Amino acid sequence: MNQETENAITWPTTVGAVCIIVGGLSLFGGCLSLAGMAEMEQLHTAIPFGDGEISEELLKKLQATAPLEGVANLFSGLNILFALALTVFGMNLLQEHPKARTRLFIWSALYILLTIAGIIINWTPRLPLIQENSEVQGMFLAQLLISMPMYLILPIFLLIFLNRKQVRSEIASWR
Repeated sequence: MNQETENAITWPTTVGAVCIIVGGLSLFGGCLSLAGMAEMEQLHTAIPFGDGEISEELLKKLQATAPLEGVANLFSGLNILFALALTVFGMNLLQEHPKARTRLFIWSALYILLTIAGIIINWTPRLPLIQENSEVQGMFLAQLLISMPMYLILPIFLLIFLNRKQVRSEIASWR
């Protein structure tokens, strides 16, 4: 068996397993978010300055400029649905289901849009606070430079990888 044939056999297992694992972890994160674990406090730990813990005064300012609770819950619910979908679509890939590529392609595009919309909705009302407070500015930059790329790496990879000619032709043979 040559290298190309071996890669053709193993990529659905590898990519499918990654989708299942990331989907499970995202499901856990979405449930924590829906239960009230604040992303802002997590982001605060990523900045290399400040008091270590978020101050009560800053927490109140962040809460005052936060999106409506219903909107935040909607995004948490959508993240849970997207996590479940990613898990199922990863299983489809493991089972070499002919529609797995299309489903993961659509999931990736929609997830990128959801991630960008979430950042816009979360930070637009806080723009004045970003300009006046270096800790909030640090959290905003941590979101843009650390958190967002981690959220987007899998969907961008899937969009590129699943669009390769070799992958498309192999998936066509699953029918």
